[in-house]
Amino acid sequence: MKRTSRRTLAATVAAAALFAAGHALAATPGVGECLDCHGDKTIEKSLPGGRTQSLYVDLAVYRQSVHGKGSCVTCHADAKAPHDKLGKVNCGKCHGDAEKSYAGSTHGMMHAKGNTEVPGCDGCHGKHDILKPTNPKSKTFRLNIAGTCLSCHKDRALEARYSHLPDHKLIAAYEQSVHGMAVKKSGLTGSAVCPDCHGNHGILPADQPKSATHRQNIPTLCGKCHAGILEQYEKSVHGKGLRAGIAESPVCTDCHGEHTIVKASDPSSPVSSRNIPKTCSACHEKEAISTRYALPKKRFSSYMDSFHGIAVEYGMTKAANCASCHGIHEILPSGDPASPVNPANLPRTCGKCHPNAGPNFAKGVVHVEVSPKKAMGVFAVRMFYTIFISALVILFVLHVGLELYGRWNRRRAAGQGGKEGRP
Repeated sequence: MKRTSRRTLAATVAAAALFAAGHALAATPGVGECLDCHGDKTIEKSLPGGRTQSLYVDLAVYRQSVHGKGSCVTCHADAKAPHDKLGKVNCGKCHGDAEKSYAGSTHGMMHAKGNTEVPGCDGCHGKHDILKPTNPKSKTFRLNIAGTCLSCHKDRALEARYSHLPDHKLIAAYEQSVHGMAVKKSGLTGSAVCPDCHGNHGILPADQPKSATHRQNIPTLCGKCHAGILEQYEKSVHGKGLRAGIAESPVCTDCHGEHTIVKASDPSSPVSSRNIPKTCSACHEKEAISTRYALPKKRFSSYMDSFHGIAVEYGMTKAANCASCHGIHEILPSGDPASPVNPANLPRTCGKCHPNAGPNFAKGVVHVEVSPKKAMGVFAVRMFYTIFISALVILFVLHVGLELYGRWNRRRAAGQGGKEGRP
């Protein structure tokens, strides 16, 4: 009797389990069942404001995606048949690390506050058409990623609504930069694109110390591609100053720009031969910086007062500029034996343009401040010629004026004499 009761109970449990499984299978649709509705291009969803959204899913496109071998319910776990709407897809179930990085990013934090205009996973990767980043058709493929980011960051309407966003013109300038043109025109996948500098999921504002684009991190960031230049910069007075915590020490973007970086040979580049003095003067002409760090003052004005400065101002690109003498990335103090402006090295430095440069080149003062205290001889000569030439010009104008006045008087006198001689 007991055996019969146990068998009956087991059969009942098995039947219940099979019924529940069958019910679950019936309630959980397969891809084909989903496409019975979502394969219809005419089916739409009503949105606020009278707008509509298509619910069509292209099966061929989905099958080509990275998720194409799976089932709809892998992502849409609450897809029961029938349903009015589905909950948000939780990509973090499979992509936990990416979700964690995104949650701490500027996009993620705004998205968590309910801002629907901030891109989520689908904003960059797509929905049913997600492809591997290595696929040339993927939205996140290296040659396509700038276009994906700029689809939002070139939107003037978004910029108007969110005042903290950078100027869309500045961001869009990347397309015409040396990096952007290498991607767009030459198809170089090794050129820097948005995630290389800003990160992908963990993007942070530049004023946060953990941000890849924070000032302290810029040299290391650029050094990922420009390793040789980073090595030179680290040895320079600027690199050592930055590592010592001197916030005013220039980094790559201070000289080259950010999204607007162009070739040094481009006349618009801040590091072109004609613009270098102005670029360097952004720091070296500031009284506060010169005083705080005991730097020589009036470097820009004294240079522009020299023959080299005047020649550069009038377009002579071969004339010596700051970088010609001090170096480019590996700038060293003049007291350093390796510095090109060390007195022992000046003949060789000047000899790059002046082949016959000898020891006497090191004796002259380069940045001459024309004042009685700094250079009385130069000041006296300049004052003499300023007064002398000014007086000469005044006398010349006076002479010409008197001559013209005399001619006018003579003509008038001749005219009156003719009238008196008539009968």
